[in-house]
Amino acid sequence: MNRQLSQAVIATFREADPESHFRRLSGFRYRSWVGIYGWLDASGLALYFLARVRALGIEAALPVRVLQRLEGNTADNEKKMASMFQEFMTLNQDFQHAGLLYANLKGFTLTPDSCADIALRCQLDLDFLMSSNDAQRCESILAARGYSLVGTDAGSKEFKADSEQLPSVRDLYRAKPQRSVEVHFVDGDGGGSRKNELSRLRSKKWRDLELPVLSELDKFLGHAQHLFKHLKSEWTRASWILEYSNFISFHRENHALWLEVQEHLTRNPKIKIAVGAVTLFTKQSFGFNSIPKTLMASVRELPAPVRLWVERYGNDVLMAEYPGTKLYFLLLRALSLDETEPLSKNSNKVFPVHHPPRITVASEKANLIVQLNQHWQQIRFFCFRLKFHLRQGLVFIIEESRWKKSIALLQM
Repeated sequence: MNRQLSQAVIATFREADPESHFRRLSGFRYRSWVGIYGWLDASGLALYFLARVRALGIEAALPVRVLQRLEGNTADNEKKMASMFQEFMTLNQDFQHAGLLYANLKGFTLTPDSCADIALRCQLDLDFLMSSNDAQRCESILAARGYSLVGTDAGSKEFKADSEQLPSVRDLYRAKPQRSVEVHFVDGDGGGSRKNELSRLRSKKWRDLELPVLSELDKFLGHAQHLFKHLKSEWTRASWILEYSNFISFHRENHALWLEVQEHLTRNPKIKIAVGAVTLFTKQSFGFNSIPKTLMASVRELPAPVRLWVERYGNDVLMAEYPGTKLYFLLLRALSLDETEPLSKNSNKVFPVHHPPRITVASEKANLIVQLNQHWQQIRFFCFRLKFHLRQGLVFIIEESRWKKSIALLQM
């Protein structure tokens, strides 16, 4: 991947300087663009970038074939999002008819605050927040729509439908039969970290239907915690960072919101660190014209090791090719130094000892050809993950020694 080109792409979102961006982008040949296709797609920035190029009026800076590819992807994604919207509406109607207590998360709820045009998002699934009292009825509704439970993780469940075959990466922007839903459950007695979100719901109208969504406060906190969760893992999509930046810019003058955020952060030091870290990360990545005072304070008050990690490795995470890096292990250690988060048993397991998860859903009706294809896809995925662990494990070992020296100097 041509890192200079990917940095030039990121720069278009920072400053509105068409002439400078035109000169910089037009200096790259077609082959360099082909080299960043994978990063553009996996980062979720491809369609946002085309929209930005159009807004700046610098389409001529891109090779014709690159422009045609991005335009074709945008047209495909519009159809895909229209198909996903139909599923979104169908499930909402089912949930409402059953009288479930729930809210829509992310996805279509991100317009217009985080995403001006939902057709620019590379969305893979639908997300919901729901009372755990309704978990059984939720599973029954999804089962009736052809979904099967494929994974459970810390208060959430993942469901998939028509997933005997793994979708091709080449069809990333195209409508496909595979469907995916993730449901996050809140304890029925109101406990848990998301205990108040279902009591602060708002309504948003799609077509003739009023659907439940999170309050602006909870949307912001959800953005920040989702991003921070991914910073503490292998992969962080650059488009999530851009959408966080867009949300802050959209609500810049919403003083009531930032007052609510300030009051919440005062009561929740861990969330304050999450907000400070992702705000600093976003400022480095895409910049801000201005930042609300509440967010500036959360950045200033970041623990020094966490701030150091963001400043040193933020760009590496932003520019990483899928599936990411292992630099997050250093962030986990930075958090443990401040006693913000104790190190878990897996915090030192740079090389895993377990097999990767299954990437296709088995079906009793699958014929031999389908079963063999599933096994082959799983083998390819195993090799892909093995290559990642070996390559990024070596990078981590090198950076670990440098990090220890930096932390020692910091603590002197």
